[in-house]
Amino acid sequence: MTLNFWKLLSGRIFSNVGDCFFNVSLIWLIYHITGNTFYTGITGFLVLTPMMLQFLAGPLIEKFDKKKLLIATEAGQIMTVIAAFSLYTTVWHHVLAFIVFTPVVAILSLFSNPAEMTLIPRFVASQKLSSANALMNITYQTLQIVFTALVGAMLIFFNPLHLYLFSVLFNVCSAACFFLIRMDPRVIRHEDSDKKTLKDMLSDYTRSLVSGFTSVRQSFISRFIPATMICNMLFGMLNAVLPAYAEGCGGAQWFGFYQSAETLGMLAGAALAPVLKNIPLGKLTAGSFFISGIVWLFSYFTGNTIISLALYAASFPAIGVTNILFVTAIQRAVPGDQLAQVYTIIISAGSCAMPLGSLAGGQIAYLWGVTPAFTGLGLSFLFLSIYWFSQKILRHMPPADQLGTGAYTISAKAE
Repeated sequence: MTLNFWKLLSGRIFSNVGDCFFNVSLIWLIYHITGNTFYTGITGFLVLTPMMLQFLAGPLIEKFDKKKLLIATEAGQIMTVIAAFSLYTTVWHHVLAFIVFTPVVAILSLFSNPAEMTLIPRFVASQKLSSANALMNITYQTLQIVFTALVGAMLIFFNPLHLYLFSVLFNVCSAACFFLIRMDPRVIRHEDSDKKTLKDMLSDYTRSLVSGFTSVRQSFISRFIPATMICNMLFGMLNAVLPAYAEGCGGAQWFGFYQSAETLGMLAGAALAPVLKNIPLGKLTAGSFFISGIVWLFSYFTGNTIISLALYAASFPAIGVTNILFVTAIQRAVPGDQLAQVYTIIISAGSCAMPLGSLAGGQIAYLWGVTPAFTGLGLSFLFLSIYWFSQKILRHMPPADQLGTGAYTISAKAE
């Protein structure tokens, strides 16, 4: 691994930690100020909506200097957080001071992660490329789990407004790491010299998008995209209603406890993935989500808060397991030259449902309380299981490592 790669990885680490502080503190801050799930739902909707456009960002990133783009995204988040904080604490003491700036950070994130991934082949020898990609992915998932739980626990002791501002420190460190990356000037000059007319660029861009959508539509992937959308909708609803549910359990500390339980459940699922990888993916997905739905409903309706918390955590390993195994499955089924296209389309499709779930969850909890919202979440797990089992091609999916043949593959596109 080269020094540039370690600088890139360090910048990624600081950026991910900053995102955890920003995301967790923002949702609780909005609810802390308003006490209203309608506003948390609106906030989640605005944060998540730009993710629907993830598939559009990939072709655009190739036209920018990657190092400058990474620095610019971190600088943009720093300025956005400081602007929202300053506006709220000086002239506009209203929750909208935070809400109006939230889509900016979400839009910036569309560019940062793909830009990082395109730089890895430049910094790592080809024989070490797989190890480098695995290290980046494992680092991201681990930090997401650990620091989401940590920030949730910190809300017990610290003002969410201070944690929100504190996220800027990590973005500064991330920008510094990216600034230290040494780009090969010959590569930059080569990119700059590859000029095309606007018409040619639009034609290439459109052709690339159409090819990706055609590959997905004609493959087995189109069958599990509805399940992906349901799963993302669940998370959107949960982000909106969890603060209100936690307050009913005892206050801010329980929001931290439930955040920690959720991430611990996901971590347990991720840890189980290597153990369960030889189980047919169709049966594993249908069965695990059915169990999760039952456990979720028991979690809500039990009268003991401690048991509820434990059952709540126990409903998330299914998501942790399938997240890991489906990444492997997609990598096996999709040719390398189409992997980025197909993967961003899947992300975008799932992301369409997340902001809608956040908006719906906030509204349902505001109008009728948290019981319909939380019950609906549990029933959605069960519906996902039934849907998966009802689709023959999904029900018979082999273990993740065995995808890539027959109906469970995407043919390489013709040149």
